[in-house]
Amino acid sequence: MPDEIKRSYYAIIPANVRYDEDITPNAKLLYGEITALCNERGYCWATNEYFASLYHVSKISVSNWIKQLIGKGYLHSEIIYKEGTKQILNRYLRILYEPIKENFNTPIKENFKDNNTVLNTTVNNKKKKKETGLDKIIADYTNNSELQDSIREFIKMRKSIKKPMTNRALELLLSKLDKLSGSVKGKVDILNQSIFNSWQGIFPLKNSSYASKKESGNNLDSAETWDPKALGLDN
Repeated sequence: MPDEIKRSYYAIIPANVRYDEDITPNAKLLYGEITALCNERGYCWATNEYFASLYHVSKISVSNWIKQLIGKGYLHSEIIYKEGTKQILNRYLRILYEPIKENFNTPIKENFKDNNTVLNTTVNNKKKKKETGLDKIIADYTNNSELQDSIREFIKMRKSIKKPMTNRALELLLSKLDKLSGSVKGKVDILNQSIFNSWQGIFPLKNSSYASKKESGNNLDSAETWDPKALGLDN
């Protein structure tokens, strides 16, 4: 790859990319690198081999990062094949974040003109979208910040074990939580117990708090202490 590809241009990583929990930090860094190259020609022509050499990683890692960005709709990949064959001649990456894409071929000061307005609009739109889903259900359920945080952490845990929650699933869980405890502290402890053990559901506390079990080093999901399956409570 020619040396001029390494020349420095401003990189732009918008808020919706920076705060996307579904893509890795390295994928976000690569996105910034791609915007810098797109700023020169309107598209990124660099190969995976170039990025692998630039960041001292494998081409497989670069390929995975690009797949993440394409999968989330941040990039578009256009592959040019040799006529009549499957041999790849070129691969072009283009940014799909339209407010920035429209400004790529303008002076850098113009790129950042009203930048705060663009980013704030994006954040506000995403916030409104979230408020119609899980966040709205949480906000309607309780105004206690500690309980809200515990519910969100439970949702994150479910996502980490590949069991993401739908709106209806959350509503059913909160209804069950009301039946298991009438106090904020009790609900927080029940949620934390499941988070600590990576349980898909919520269950009554064995004693007064999961914390005492954690501190004593006992295994909460063992048959000798607290086994939801053994008691027929597991979903």
